[in-house]
Amino acid sequence: MGYKEWKYGLHKLTQKDINSLLFPKGVLLKIVPSYSSLDSMVEMQRVLYLLQQYPGRFSFEIWKDDKISIRIFCSSGTVEGMLKGQLSSIYPNVVVKRSETSIPDLKAGEYVTTCSLTLRGVELNLKCSGDFGYDPLRHLLEAINSHSCKIVVQVLFERLNKISKNNKIILEQKYGDDLFFRGSKIPALKCLIRVAAISNDRYKAREGCTHIARIFSVFDTDRTHLAPRIVSFPLVTNSYGVLSSMVQRTFPFFSDRFLISVQELASMVHLPVGAEGSGVK
Repeated sequence: MGYKEWKYGLHKLTQKDINSLLFPKGVLLKIVPSYSSLDSMVEMQRVLYLLQQYPGRFSFEIWKDDKISIRIFCSSGTVEGMLKGQLSSIYPNVVVKRSETSIPDLKAGEYVTTCSLTLRGVELNLKCSGDFGYDPLRHLLEAINSHSCKIVVQVLFERLNKISKNNKIILEQKYGDDLFFRGSKIPALKCLIRVAAISNDRYKAREGCTHIARIFSVFDTDRTHLAPRIVSFPLVTNSYGVLSSMVQRTFPFFSDRFLISVQELASMVHLPVGAEGSGVK
């Protein structure tokens, strides 16, 4: 690897790298979209509340290979039936099936670059579904369609099993002291948003990753914003390490995780309006 590639967090994939990407225990579902409306952002809140009752990790993913596709990962296989039923109740004629692949098709010699979204400001203050008069994911789909590189956008989330002192203060300020008598019904989760772009052109890979990450500014408010943190001058991990963690659907110890409310998460985790007409297959 050259100095410039290392400096900008680029990693040139080898066949050994690709063979080492292992899928974790769990279920990856591919969702073939049908008609959806803005109301689905509100209805998805019910699904997310239900997912809070289950242990393990979940992720909502938008892939672009030859076409754009949407997937949901569940580390617990017991969730599969419930999730299929809930999605069918929200989206008419939706098709939910097990994904045949755990990652987009990768080839030796391609460059990968990654980034995560760091929350700057006060947690639990991103835009919620009720703050939009349009579907924010449409911006994301349009941006993804404008690039020729392969792209993976991953929103990883998990219920709060332990609440730190700092998080407890944030939750009490947001929801009041009586929140902690609700147990697992606390309407907040931990979240990690990551983007990976892969191309045989290293400049296209970096440009695509940076552009897609900046689209998340649509969720910003005057109190908080999501800032892209591109992997560069990697000391602890490089873009391949981040890609491997994305495939494993894990929260690394050193990661830009943050608290997110169910209402905020629903604005990111849903089938976008017009997905069936935006190249999503």
